[in-house]
Amino acid sequence: TVAAPPPSQATGGPAEPSFRAQFARRIPEGFNADAFVREAKKSFIALQAANDRGDAGSIRDFVTDEMFQHLKGDIDARAAAGQQTDVVTLNTELLEVVTEGGTHWASVRFSGMLREDTGAAPQAFEEIWNLQKSAQGDSGWLLAGIQQVS
Repeated sequence: TVAAPPPSQATGGPAEPSFRAQFARRIPEGFNADAFVREAKKSFIALQAANDRGDAGSIRDFVTDEMFQHLKGDIDARAAAGQQTDVVTLNTELLEVVTEGGTHWASVRFSGMLREDTGAAPQAFEEIWNLQKSAQGDSGWLLAGIQQVS
């Protein structure tokens, strides 16, 4: 997990359980939250699959340089050991979209059930992904950090 929260969350402490209340009104009017959430869900599944395969090249297209180094380190550390994660259920919620200092930030809450071992019972998870994109140009959203909530 790499912590790279947007400026509105950069308090130095971990995410608090009351995060839903603080984000309730942080999505700009006219922002297409439904389309954003659909794409975020696709990215979650694609990144999980690429990570399981150890496909650093595919991961590189979705993440910041700092996040790439962290994920590549995880892939290198497990070397030839395989990894298989089944996304059993996936819930996605856009928490906030802010622009500060020439950077757009978005926080997305993912929760659901994952199975990491064949035949094992699925386990609940909840995490917040912090995405960023330059306010200049037409670059896409990049994963900048992941905060584990549970």
